Amino acid sequence: MHRQTAVLFLVCSGAAGAAATEPEPAVDAAWAEHRVDFHFFGNDINKTTSYSCDSIRDKLRVLLRLAGARSDVDITTAGCGLGSQIVSSMITADLGFHSPTLARPANAAAASEPVPAHWNTKKLQLGSTNGFDSGDCQLVEQFRLQVLKVFDVRNVTANLDCMVRQPPPRGRSSLAFEALTATATAEAESIARDKQPPKHDDQLKSDQN
Repeated sequence: MHRQTAVLFLVCSGAAGAAATEPEPAVDAAWAEHRVDFHFFGNDINKTTSYSCDSIRDKLRVLLRLAGARSDVDITTAGCGLGSQIVSSMITADLGFHSPTLARPANAAAASEPVPAHWNTKKLQLGSTNGFDSGDCQLVEQFRLQVLKVFDVRNVTANLDCMVRQPPPRGRSSLAFEALTATATAEAESIARDKQPPKHDDQLKSDQN
């Protein structure tokens, strides 16, 4: 191969590689508000998995954010006994959060501005993702079945062998998907807007005039 041809080949290959890794353009989404009752049951024929209310809240917050929830998630837990550090294998959690959706919610304001969002690839590997190990398999699987369906996600791949006596090798159990995620600016603006006190009727009339 001549030098000039080789240089041209490398330039073209580099351009193709850059194009392949270029992120998808932003899409116009809207904020959807969700309230989900999550029920964790950590008993099966082989083992029992228990959490404190504090620890399961922390893990649920990570899972919600991974799926595209805004950072101001609200999680209320019950079933942890007399204190937040007492562990239990049966815990309920009331999950309140906002997430971007391509289907305009019925309760969305008519004049609400579109939310710029991207499809982002997410992957959680038990034993490799910080804060999650093989003992969290049941929690991740039950989150997938009960909560993930309310998000705008696609190409979901679950490799979660929870109902076995011996867990898979480190890093083999995983949950992967593409999640519709709002841009950081859109998320921060929406949180700040929701924190503003509601306007009274006289203020609304003044804004319209």
